[in-house]
Amino acid sequence: MFVVIVKFKIPNDSNSNDTKKKFQETAPMYQETSGLIRKNYLLNKDKNLAGGVYIFDTSKNAHAWFDKSRIKWLTERYSEPEISYFDSPVEVNNSDNRININ
Repeated sequence: MFVVIVKFKIPNDSNSNDTKKKFQETAPMYQETSGLIRKNYLLNKDKNLAGGVYIFDTSKNAHAWFDKSRIKWLTERYSEPEISYFDSPVEVNNSDNRININ
């Protein structure tokens, strides 16, 4: 598996409900994202940060999703994102009571 963590600044005066609504607007598009296993939206109002954690099946699919046009879209919708990419060699999955070695 492959993990992408995206963080971006949100305005100091942003409302948590408004941010949540923006997230809900975009959520359906991730249901069709090639190779995406799961996405969790992130919000830290105290630090004026938001973003997402993406779990992809492969590095190739993750990098394909976060192309120049996606980064431009994120920047225009929120602010310039900080994007970090990680291999995930071991997963603890408590819902399945399993430890998966990738």
